[in-house]
Amino acid sequence: MKLNIRSITIIATIMVTLLLSGCKKYLDLKPQNSITRENFFKTKDDAVASIVGTYDALQGCVTQFLNWGEYRADLVAAGSSNDVTYPYYQFMDKLKPVSDWSAVYNMIGRANTVIEFVPGIPAVDDKFSVDDSKKIVAEAQFLRALGYFYLVRTFKEVPLVLQAPSNDQVNFFVPKATADSVLNQVEADLTAAEAVIPVTYEKNNDTRGRATAGAVHALQADVYLWRGKYQQAAVAAQKVLDATSIYSLVPSASWFNIYSQKNTAESILEVQFDNSIQETNGLISSANNFTMNNVLKTYFDGATDVVRGLNNTYINGATWWKYSGLTTTTMVARPTNDPNFILYRLPDIMLMKAEALSHLGSFDQKTEAIQLMDAVRVRAGVSPYGIYLDGNAPYSLLIELIVQERAMELALEGKRWFDLVRIATNDKNPDFLIDRVVKSRSVGDRSLIKSRIIDPRSWYMPISQYELNRNPQLVQNPYYK
Repeated sequence: MKLNIRSITIIATIMVTLLLSGCKKYLDLKPQNSITRENFFKTKDDAVASIVGTYDALQGCVTQFLNWGEYRADLVAAGSSNDVTYPYYQFMDKLKPVSDWSAVYNMIGRANTVIEFVPGIPAVDDKFSVDDSKKIVAEAQFLRALGYFYLVRTFKEVPLVLQAPSNDQVNFFVPKATADSVLNQVEADLTAAEAVIPVTYEKNNDTRGRATAGAVHALQADVYLWRGKYQQAAVAAQKVLDATSIYSLVPSASWFNIYSQKNTAESILEVQFDNSIQETNGLISSANNFTMNNVLKTYFDGATDVVRGLNNTYINGATWWKYSGLTTTTMVARPTNDPNFILYRLPDIMLMKAEALSHLGSFDQKTEAIQLMDAVRVRAGVSPYGIYLDGNAPYSLLIELIVQERAMELALEGKRWFDLVRIATNDKNPDFLIDRVVKSRSVGDRSLIKSRIIDPRSWYMPISQYELNRNPQLVQNPYYK
């Protein structure tokens, strides 16, 4: 992970690699050498190296984040089934790679190590203050919360491990915790991080690529929205919107720069990649297994959206362009496999708040929801809804418009499946998800697809058979027993 913070010595980098690499199979980990580990966490450089290692682990999660958040929904289309596209066909199998959660637990394991060991460093290194320690721990708490939030949305119930592999008494073969228990811990981590985490860093790439107060508030808004805590979601989102000196919408003419140039003014948190230092990912190859679904083309065409549509989100032939492209006029492709993965950006938060306000339901709240949608639409050169809608609009209409706007703005950013699951679950309306997914498939596939998602328990992935074999405390998710 390339961070513009104080240089890490070669020995510290080597040591943190050795100490943290064991977390790759975190739920199967025995303490490897606690004496060496305790001897390592002695200096500021050690603390920096340990959080860098945690961001490195985040880089390893992005392809799975995209898999989990996008490919089961209605904005992509697949020709044939393979190890990448099978979620599109809703064929969930405990032996398939999309059920592999090891990369996320790797990140969680590294975060736990930072949280446990970094607070002890100020006592032995007077160049590293308690405040410095708290800030690095806050970053780790954020990353742990992010990892568990993805796991809950994908598997629902997962093992909740909060300890580093520091001694023989630590037990990693634990049963699944309830989704509420895990999300309570997520909220607690974010509350703790919020109190001390930096608002910005010296370099722009760090402000957009490391955990900040804005990133914490964005994740809080997402978590609260998922849990139906609409007032809290709106408050958390507003904290991001209030940070106008840090976050602002890019002009419509620069919309594609969000992806091609990276780390723009509307970026809140991006997972950073740089081919020049051998930091690459599989986002382009993963996305190239799919084309754009006609559902999304219909949205773009209906809105006459030329800013986000053809030659931006996609190119002729319905090929995805967000990760693959560098330009929108000469259609030059990215020559390297290093697009950033955007976790949060400003329009996402604006539309989250609009959704929360629509649920809260007063005239003024729904009016503000329309205004938030319109700010996103006007930036894209699309006519605003406020011309003919006001706070008397029914919730059912507003949520339909918000979901459509999120599709056009955030397609292929790993949001859509989670959006559908969240709304269908919170509104107790399974057909909200089922109808959209079924209608997006070919006529001949619709009956089969519907049979595979009609039970809301199927909306969550099966636990990998590999994990079940390793951990006798794990029980397969109910739909797949």
